[in-house]
Amino acid sequence: MPSSQKSQNLLATILIILLLILAYSSNVFTGPFKDTKVVLYNPLQEAFNIESSFNFVFNSNKLAKIVSDNLLGKEGHFAIYIEDLIDGEIYCFNQKDIFTSASLYKLYVLAAVLKEIEEGSIELDDILSARKKYLIERLGDTDFGYESAPSTVRYPVEEALERVCRISDNFAAIMLIDKVSMDEVQAMAKYIGTSSTDLDELRTSAEDTALYFKKLHLKQIVSETVSEEIEKYLLLNQLNNRIPALLPENTKVVHKTGELSRLRHDGGIVYLEGRPYIIVILSDDLKYEDEAVEVLAEISKDVYAYFKNKAK
Repeated sequence: MPSSQKSQNLLATILIILLLILAYSSNVFTGPFKDTKVVLYNPLQEAFNIESSFNFVFNSNKLAKIVSDNLLGKEGHFAIYIEDLIDGEIYCFNQKDIFTSASLYKLYVLAAVLKEIEEGSIELDDILSARKKYLIERLGDTDFGYESAPSTVRYPVEEALERVCRISDNFAAIMLIDKVSMDEVQAMAKYIGTSSTDLDELRTSAEDTALYFKKLHLKQIVSETVSEEIEKYLLLNQLNNRIPALLPENTKVVHKTGELSRLRHDGGIVYLEGRPYIIVILSDDLKYEDEAVEVLAEISKDVYAYFKNKAK
């Protein structure tokens, strides 16, 4: 290596160390969210043509402050993952913690079914049919809206997909799983690259959910066509009281919610013009579920404002 290149690399290393000291001496990595991971743009890497695992932008503590301000005094277990899809800035909190997935498992059902459709083994007009009694046994209860349903439930595959994404229909999801098998759904999670998602146990993490949406944004879930179809279906979502709730009208949000007793999730992509970003917020052990929904919406609103200002 030429001596001039060695000098540049040494200078870059010294600057990186100094910047790390500066970051740690500030409050970027302190406070209640000390495990926050921030990954930001590193101009040194381009200027000196070196490889570096460190990236810096000095206002990233603003995302940490948004989260800490909104969670202050709130009871429950929260995990958050935020990623700027333009420059790669990332804020994480408890991103690897395991949560009951609730309806987030339907993201993988959607992908698995659309993969089979693309390969020709399933048609959109294929009819799914199941006894209501069987579906109640599988779910453990009567799904909302099925109280007066006939003894046999039937849907074309396309309608079942729409119902899963529009109203998070559990019976339709069970019928789709039976069509492709749970093994194929779990294989889809593995194919996407998730590290802690177990669909038999209905467990996932904020990090895994964010990975799904990152791959979706990059059109890398199975294929470009399948990715576009997933986005089309997720845009039907009518459960919009969390991430989209306080955003400007007509903001494009591709997302999926999850909901059980004492648990409220939401995750997806907000297509802010010029600055699209991923936001995933998982919560459980909640004392007040309605309060948690409001907290998720407020965090989403403040994160949107942060990225909107950043896009200027």
